[in-house]
Amino acid sequence: MQATQTLATFVSQTRHTDLPASLIAECKIATLDAFAAAFVGSSLPWAQRVVEMVHELGGAPEVSVVNQPWKTDVSRAALANGAMIGAFECEPLTGSHASGTVLPAALAISQRDHRDGKAFLLAIAVGFELSGRLQRTAVGLESTRGFHNPGIQGPFGAAAAVGKLYGFDAATLASALGLAGSCAAGLLEFAWAGDDTKRVHLGRASSMGLESALLARKGLHGPVTVIEGRYGYFNAFSEPTDIAKLTEGLGKKWIIQPASHKAFATHVTHQAVVQAIQDLKREHAVDPKAITHVAIRGAHRILEDRHTVRDPLTVMGGQYSLPFTAAVALTRDMSNPLVYNDAAVKDPLVRSLAKNMELIVDHTVHDLVPAEVEIVCGGKTYKKVTSPHKGSPHNPLTWADACEKFSRYTRTLIGEPQAKAIMDAVADLENQSDMARIATLLAKT
Repeated sequence: MQATQTLATFVSQTRHTDLPASLIAECKIATLDAFAAAFVGSSLPWAQRVVEMVHELGGAPEVSVVNQPWKTDVSRAALANGAMIGAFECEPLTGSHASGTVLPAALAISQRDHRDGKAFLLAIAVGFELSGRLQRTAVGLESTRGFHNPGIQGPFGAAAAVGKLYGFDAATLASALGLAGSCAAGLLEFAWAGDDTKRVHLGRASSMGLESALLARKGLHGPVTVIEGRYGYFNAFSEPTDIAKLTEGLGKKWIIQPASHKAFATHVTHQAVVQAIQDLKREHAVDPKAITHVAIRGAHRILEDRHTVRDPLTVMGGQYSLPFTAAVALTRDMSNPLVYNDAAVKDPLVRSLAKNMELIVDHTVHDLVPAEVEIVCGGKTYKKVTSPHKGSPHNPLTWADACEKFSRYTRTLIGEPQAKAIMDAVADLENQSDMARIATLLAKT
């Protein structure tokens, strides 16, 4: 099976008129949601360290970096913007975090080379789709092999998007994917101690994918069997899988629909539980200090070992832990992402609740929902069965929802006029004549 060349042909031949109106709308929502995540990331120390490094390295002042007053070259901008988008567990999930791998690369090239909004939307759509198909087809890449999906498949999606912006033919795109394959990298070992490596995987993937496309444009050749070959992507990173699934329905069915977004700044497997806790707190007078017992029953998928560390030392570690995040949700209003901070990690009440929380694997459930949350507080027992969180494929984020979320996330970071200008521009993305205008709106004024 010539999977690499089939994907390259799909990318090269797809036109803007091939995109369903619903997909264009979802890509605009994903763009605004990614920008919200980037602004949040710009305020966080681990992302700021990446941004500082990029600034110190210099680079030709070609394109903007989110919430910064200076410019850098396209590759370093993709690294910095991707790191900020992926900095706080609140970026869109569509295409397996492609908003932090594909979008920064496409935005950088679109700004520098003055591509229009339709070209940008088409580039991210095909890049998201390619990334999503790689993620869907792999078996055990994360849970068994210990690789981090965005870091592994992100370079492919970024290379595809940049190649699309340059109008690569199928052969050049296949070569770009071949080069991107040797940039696939990212280990899950950060999960146990909450290390910062996860925070840079998206930006690195974006930068490396962009550079792979630029190298292919200059005539460098990559293996055109990089995905299906003996030493290719699936044999290197996945358990045995049916590779035919990768291209099934390609060009007819967009597997990135319906879209997937987060409601809270934590891992996707925690979203529904946090929503249930927020609802219970709103419906009942739950005093966290009076809680004597908390139990969560759900699928093994939400209770894997890597998601049940009870005593994390960092915010990253907490955001990857279901019991710890549930404890933070019990003590704080997580509609504000920035309440998940060092103070929350060090809070004795949070740590006690996480340590004593009962976790029960329900082997009859195999998805993120339903799960059940039980809280005993003040002699009363409260229970709630989870349902799909806002932004999930079964409870989609609307444009109005995305604007409310963007305003809420950026309220303390940028002024209202700048926020409104960004929302208005993204709402009219397909009619933008030059993406440099939108990229400039993201910079610090």
